[in-house]
Amino acid sequence: MILSHRPLKGALFGSAFPPGDELEDLAKVLGSNMALFYHSYEIILSAPPLRMIWPEGVLGSSIDRFRSFMEEAAAPAEKMHLKAFWAHLKEEKPVTSDIFLLRSGFLFDTSVLGIVFLGFSWGRLLVVIPGEDPARVREQSARLTESPATALRGALDRWVEDMEAEFVVTKLLEQFPEEFRGNSGFSRRTGLPLPEHRMQIYELYYAVRNRKWHRDVIEGEISEGVTQSGLTWKRPGLKSGATSTGTPVLRERGVRIGNEVHIRFSVFVGGVHLLGEIPVPVSALAGGGLVRMNRFIREISTALVSHTQSLTSSHFRFSRFWTERGFSVAGVEEIAKIIDPAGWRNLVLLPFWETGPHSLSEVKAACRVSDPFFYDPAKNMGALLLRDCSEWHARNVVVRHFRNRVSAHVEAPITVGRFLSGQ
Repeated sequence: MILSHRPLKGALFGSAFPPGDELEDLAKVLGSNMALFYHSYEIILSAPPLRMIWPEGVLGSSIDRFRSFMEEAAAPAEKMHLKAFWAHLKEEKPVTSDIFLLRSGFLFDTSVLGIVFLGFSWGRLLVVIPGEDPARVREQSARLTESPATALRGALDRWVEDMEAEFVVTKLLEQFPEEFRGNSGFSRRTGLPLPEHRMQIYELYYAVRNRKWHRDVIEGEISEGVTQSGLTWKRPGLKSGATSTGTPVLRERGVRIGNEVHIRFSVFVGGVHLLGEIPVPVSALAGGGLVRMNRFIREISTALVSHTQSLTSSHFRFSRFWTERGFSVAGVEEIAKIIDPAGWRNLVLLPFWETGPHSLSEVKAACRVSDPFFYDPAKNMGALLLRDCSEWHARNVVVRHFRNRVSAHVEAPITVGRFLSGQ
């Protein structure tokens, strides 16, 4: 099936992995008259046959235009029926469907239209089913209404989340330091599921060529295990073949590319979501380059989490807790579950109390960019969520580090589980 799709507004690129087989299977049952509305309810994916029914069903068209089309197309007796349908649609149910009688002669060989909307956290998928026999159209729409459509929902969620990742990457590329554009770039990894719990890993690399950003998609290994992030990894110290359900240890590290050593800097969204890496040649970090790159990595983490607040999928939902001074303490549990879905209760928080106008800012400047910072204005206190850090290490090493560097009052570390039970 031919599909038209485009990047999100403001993104340089769309997803390199558009949905395929799942929509093909849907089309075999219900036909290919479908469109996907995102966020502002504009179409970012559509099937050209839809225009034979709804001429304005093209990329960029809005759900309001479809509503106007239906009000024009439906028989006069359907006016109240349509009004009730739009009211049900606003309830944001997983599935909203109905059939409507059309004006005589409005569409060739079509007297009724079945309308099915699948609801998602990021928008809606519209499927239009034309026909002459109301019973047959109702039977067709029921196939989707009564089915959980797990594979279809999973494929569309992955695609939209990857579209959103490209939207976030664009912000990074726009602010990428000029001095590193000629010898560096950005890379991120993603995975597409395969049968038998396997996953095909891809690396996407972004680099400037002829004064423009270009993207290369490189097919990598096939992973035999799957974590919630879609990628497997091994925590240092685990036995051979053992993998963790949390996030990997993340720090700058050196790798050899050709004849030169590169330092790979991890890029985070607010210290929570690992977006990817920036590999920089060691030679480019001389003369203050290391300081400037580290400053950029820290600043872009904050800029990106603010940028993601306009997105609607569950993937970046944690950004709704973000404020100018850090994450709201109300987001501790949800963010901890993102960082380590299985062991989130045992993650360690390091609380700080404000002792002056700049004391908490000192903490943010001294912490790792991979440790989310929480702030409670009512109590004038903050807390760091420490990745890959035991309570013993936090008490005997991390506390000492901060007490020597900041004026804020540093409390004893506490696990997320105990912190939440004591609130």
